[in-house]
Amino acid sequence: MNDRRHKIDCDRDADQCACDPGRSVGSRIGDHFDSKVERAGPGAGSSLHKTSVALLGLMGDPTERTILELGCGRGGLLLELLRSGAAGVRGLDLSSASVDQARHRFATAGLADRVTLEVGDGAKMPLEPSDWVVLDRVICCYPDADGLVANSVPAARRLFAFSVPNSRGWRGLAARVGRQLDNGWNGLCRRSCKTFVHDLDRLDRTLTASGFSLRGHETRGLWYVAVYERA
Repeated sequence: MNDRRHKIDCDRDADQCACDPGRSVGSRIGDHFDSKVERAGPGAGSSLHKTSVALLGLMGDPTERTILELGCGRGGLLLELLRSGAAGVRGLDLSSASVDQARHRFATAGLADRVTLEVGDGAKMPLEPSDWVVLDRVICCYPDADGLVANSVPAARRLFAFSVPNSRGWRGLAARVGRQLDNGWNGLCRRSCKTFVHDLDRLDRTLTASGFSLRGHETRGLWYVAVYERA
C-alpha cells in the first residue's frame, strides 16, 4: 500500500517537474511546496511543528511587536503570534498555494485586517524593517544561505529567530544523512527543492558581525532553534 501511494505521489509531480536545474531556486522551491499543499489537502497544517513551538517560547512576549516571517507557509506561527498580542504581522512565501491557505486561515480567524501576506523570495525582495524577523525551517531550503541571511538580517530591528537542521556533532551527521535520503527520494519522484544542512558556526559569525548576540537556543530532535537579539 505504501509503495502504491508513493508511486501515485511521484506520478502526480512528474507532469509538472520542478527539478529542472535551469530554473531559479525560488521557482523550484515555490513549485515544490505548491505540490505539497495540493497533496496534503485543505485540512492539513493546522498544528504547529515542534520548531515553531520552540520559537514561540524563545522569542517571548510579542505584544506590540511587528513581525516578519520569511517562508510563512500556511501562516500557523504568525497566527499564534498575532493572537498573543503582536501589533501586526507580515508573511512572505514562495508558494502561492501556501499563501492562499494562510489568507483563508486568517480570514476564518477574523484577523485578516492585521496581516499582510505576499508571494515572493525573501532572499531577493526588499524587506520592510520589523521588530522581529523569523525564518522557521526556511534557510535549509536554500543551497546558498548567505544571500537569504544577508537580505533578511538588516530587516530585524530587535530579534532574528530561525530554525535549521543541526550541523553539530552526531545530530549534524544524522541530519546530513537524513537530508541525503530525502533529496534522493525527491529526485526519484522528480520533485524539486533539495534541502541542506548549513554550518551553524557560520550563521553565528554572520549574525554576530551584524550586531546580534545569541539570546537563547534549543535542540528539538535534529533541529536547532535559536533567537538572536540586536545588541
